Amino acid sequence: MAIYLDSAATTAMTSAARAEYLQVAEAYPANPQGSHRAARAAMAKLDECRERCAVLLGCAPAEVYFTSGATESDNMAVTGRAHAGLIAASAVEHKAVLAPALHAGGELIPVEADGSMDRDRFRAFLKERASALSLVSVMAVNNETGVLYPVEILAGMVRKHAPRALFHTDAVQAAVVERLEPLGREADLLSLSAHKFGGPKGCGILLAKQRGALKPLVLGGSQERDLRPGTQDLPGIAAMTLALEEAQASVESSVAHLRTLQHRFEALVAELVPVAVVSGLGAPRSPAITHLLLPGATSEELLFLLDEAGIAAAAGSACASGALEPSHVVLAMGVPAALAKSTVRFSFSTSTSLSDVELAAKALAEVYRRLVP
Repeated sequence: MAIYLDSAATTAMTSAARAEYLQVAEAYPANPQGSHRAARAAMAKLDECRERCAVLLGCAPAEVYFTSGATESDNMAVTGRAHAGLIAASAVEHKAVLAPALHAGGELIPVEADGSMDRDRFRAFLKERASALSLVSVMAVNNETGVLYPVEILAGMVRKHAPRALFHTDAVQAAVVERLEPLGREADLLSLSAHKFGGPKGCGILLAKQRGALKPLVLGGSQERDLRPGTQDLPGIAAMTLALEEAQASVESSVAHLRTLQHRFEALVAELVPVAVVSGLGAPRSPAITHLLLPGATSEELLFLLDEAGIAAAAGSACASGALEPSHVVLAMGVPAALAKSTVRFSFSTSTSLSDVELAAKALAEVYRRLVP
């Protein structure tokens, strides 16, 4: 059976989330927007889910918007603020943030060689553009390298030095490894995707504080307080809510388990493939992700042979799968283009075992020896 080390791309639904999905689908079949008793029951369940998510995010229920996932949430935040002025995003954001930011004529905020954000540089950027900025977006956890960003501090800097701007964070990779309440309390906008923390695909959240108006991307209905029209997927939302509660309740134990896996995996890789370079080493990193540079081999070759060996890994973002160009994330960190095409990302979950990562490290060493004798 394959060893699955691509949890940053997606996770399996938890058993509790699956059961919740089926139960709600059966018990609440009506459209929440209707005016009859069954619709009112569905709306009450939807309101309950919104309230439970708000508790986890440290915000008011009216600030929780249900979406189809973080790509939509990110686009709602970025494009929804483009009318108000300049968009700025870190150079290592997910394409769901970068693409709409650049489309709107936005600017990129450089990062350091380890992927971290230099605070002095960030402060200077804010001060220089304070009068023009409408939105600043910096993710909580990089989806490729696992580098962590101090959302609470950066949000405070935006409020102080560019008070016209809203602060948005893509927190997609954070739910399993960080408490979301401090992030939601400080950020004006925050994006989540259910399938990254044991919920169903096709469901997400945008936390949007009331101090900054967003323009809707889609028109045609009054759902989600006119910001996101379309009938809500109540079973998916209920399953997502439960999965998020599960993930947040077990953050400490999850981090301890993941850190053990990451340390063991990276120690074995260092022993068996000494030329491998861990991206972001020296910066705070998520214990759920190890991103490697493997000189002399290409990502396509490595992933093909790893897959043959029963190891499911990735080169980077699943949304860029199949792309021939090197990752914008590692290029933004100053990695030469040739080496940037030699990346592999291994991402772990709470169901990953120590033997899984040991077997994966040994398989990687064997694969690399075949490619670079």
